[in-house]
Formats: sequence, C-alpha cells, structure tokens
Amino acid sequence: MTVIARFEVIPVRDGSLSDEIAQAIDALDEFDIAYELTATDTVIEAESVDEVFEAVQSAHNAVDSDRIITSLEIDDYQSREQDAADRVESVASVLGREPERDR
Repeated sequence: MTVIARFEVIPVRDGSLSDEIAQAIDALDEFDIAYELTATDTVIEAESVDEVFEAVQSAHNAVDSDRIITSLEIDDYQSREQDAADRVESVASVLGREPERDR
C-alpha cells in the first residue's frame, strides 16, 4: 500500500469517549483498508488518497456527537511501495531492537 495516514476523531464533551471512538472504528470496517487504533489516533493504510478521505469521512460521520473535531495527516508516497510495518522495521534496525518499552 502506498498511502499511510493518521487521523483522530474527537467528540468535544466531558467524560469517556470510548463509545464514540468505537463508532468511528466500526465505520472503517466498510472499507478495504488496513488500520490500527492507538492510544491517541488511528493509522490507516490504503491504495489511494480517495480511499483515505472516504474512510475518514465515514468515521467522522459515524460519531454521534453535537461537536466533532477530526484531524487528518496523509503521506502519499507515490513512487515507493511501503507500508507502516516497513517504517517501524526500519527504525528497529537502526535501534537494534524493537522500538517499544513496557513499564
């Protein structure tokens, strides 16, 4: 996959946001993309920028809230085939270990 993006959908309100975030993640399952939920955002891998925009729009629209802030960052590297795991592996090879730390 050539397009890697990160986004976050943030319902603006007090309290837990887990229900709304789950709604956004459920919406992603309708698309032929890979995604990973992290503690602060979601990383998407897709074949095209259009797929990314459609998936993020769907996630945004799935959230049932009066006010929603959605941010999106897209890396569209058209001349190279690379996925998110490749990028992590590249950093790990320089570190000589996995770039993770348990506390």
